[in-house]
Amino acid sequence: MICPKCSSDKISYVANTISKNRGAGSWLFWILVSFLTCGIGLIFWFFMALTNKKTITKTRAICNNCNHQWDI
Repeated sequence: MICPKCSSDKISYVANTISKNRGAGSWLFWILVSFLTCGIGLIFWFFMALTNKKTITKTRAICNNCNHQWDI
């Protein structure tokens, strides 16, 4: 891989992991499903409460010559 800024081939790769909580939209969706299914959807709502975290892993390339960073 070549740096798009300086055309150097000295590149390092770093994996970044980000943890995010689920948004309010998904919570409102499951509450609506619970009401529409007369409480059966509460089973899924409790499952969502247990698995509230969402992890995202992104790989970034860093040029060792000019320190330019970009996502891969």
